[in-house]
Amino acid sequence: MNKALPRLIAVIAFFTTVLSVGCGKKSDPKLKDDAPVKPPVAPLALPTLGVDRVGRFNFIFGDGQGTYDKAVAAYKAKAGRDWNGVRANCEATLAKDPQHLDAHRLLATALVHAGENAAAVDHLVTAIAGDYFKYAPSLASDDDLKAFLATSHGQAVGAAADQIKIEYARRIKDALWLVGRRSTFKWPKELGVQAAISRGELYAYDREAKRFFRLTHTEHQVAGFVRSPSGGEVALIGFDKIDRPKDDGAPLFAHAWIQAVDTTDWKPGPRTTIANARQISVGYGAGDELLVATAPATGRWTIGPETVSSIDRATGKLTKVTASPPVPRVVLTLDEGHLVRAPEGTEAAWSGDPPTTTSFKTAAGGTVQVPETGQAAQASLAVAPGSARVGFATAVDPCAKDAAPSLYVADAKTGTFKHVLTAKSRFATRWLDGNVIAYEDGDGAIRLWDASTGREAMRLDDKAGLALDVLSLASAPLCKQAPPTAEPAGSDEPLPPEDPSGGPVTTP
Repeated sequence: MNKALPRLIAVIAFFTTVLSVGCGKKSDPKLKDDAPVKPPVAPLALPTLGVDRVGRFNFIFGDGQGTYDKAVAAYKAKAGRDWNGVRANCEATLAKDPQHLDAHRLLATALVHAGENAAAVDHLVTAIAGDYFKYAPSLASDDDLKAFLATSHGQAVGAAADQIKIEYARRIKDALWLVGRRSTFKWPKELGVQAAISRGELYAYDREAKRFFRLTHTEHQVAGFVRSPSGGEVALIGFDKIDRPKDDGAPLFAHAWIQAVDTTDWKPGPRTTIANARQISVGYGAGDELLVATAPATGRWTIGPETVSSIDRATGKLTKVTASPPVPRVVLTLDEGHLVRAPEGTEAAWSGDPPTTTSFKTAAGGTVQVPETGQAAQASLAVAPGSARVGFATAVDPCAKDAAPSLYVADAKTGTFKHVLTAKSRFATRWLDGNVIAYEDGDGAIRLWDASTGREAMRLDDKAGLALDVLSLASAPLCKQAPPTAEPAGSDEPLPPEDPSGGPVTTP
């Protein structure tokens, strides 16, 4: 039993007991009219919610996929459902990959049709607990489970799903939202217009449980996201087709999309399609107006003028507007991605592209003079809520081989600062509260640093790559003198630990 969820188990036990009272009545629905009366259902012990790493959703390409394909083929057999074939192949899949959630879900249906309701419950709850927003919403409309859901076993599953939904909502609310890849991005072998995806989705990481909760289901096409100011919506940017030119020109998005998703029930709205763009950015304007800006390529590294459009949420249609691209916004090309933001509560003289400054002030008072290079990158500056703390990274020339930016946390009242890490990273940052700052370390991982202790609190590592706002092909700022190469996120050379006085690196 999962000790972390005693309240959930108690509730499920209550529902199960109540539902089993009338188990022997003739009016109880059954899969078969002559099915024997079943004894009361034992209380359900829910599995741990979510997954321990994003790579768990790579089961589509996992070791069990060959047998799972056979299970799907047996399910779709023209002569009728081959339930024995479904069961045998799902069981073989789970023998190779015990966390193949699709196999758990399909096996549950096969077990129901074999009259093994109790066994089906375990597999259904496993799938729902691992990825609620994929498996729970479609449960009630599944014709294969219609009769089962009316039984005491099925109603116990429904009660479990209701409680899992409540717990998901609680954990997602205060979790760290991020984009994660299930596997590394790779360029298509052929040039020209080719199918390609980011292999990413939006996740919420719960620091208490140390688990990832999948929020979106776009067939792993998400590249970035931005939340609305009101907090009730998130806008996704993704793609499924790219154009690799035969010359040295810039790669383009042949087919990209923008989609708004309600953050209450995580139901997506219509997609807005974007074709043949070099650069795409998305953000929210006044009144939560959803705005997208697109730009063509004028050279390998240069872009033409941006066209800004407003998105109609009901239809997904674009309408050109005269507004400037919103701030904050995520900006994406096939080479790199980044967040554009104007640090709230700070005063600074910004200049250059990308903008930098030599010093800044905050509402807390005091002036922070930027160390090392004497320039701080605007995109890295983040003020902690309810605190005088500010995170920022120094700006360096990305073409300088022996130079790397450094991340600092400053006390704006005193102007003092603490060195956190020096690495070739964009150092995207986000404060989770007044003490803990999350940042990208340039090696495909996200680290959490606690300013109250001066120590690293956690390191979220994933070989395919994690990002706070937008997945980038290149984890560090690009030297735009030659085309980059696509390499797996994460290098063989380990990053140095954070500032020695900051304590040891810990990984959940």
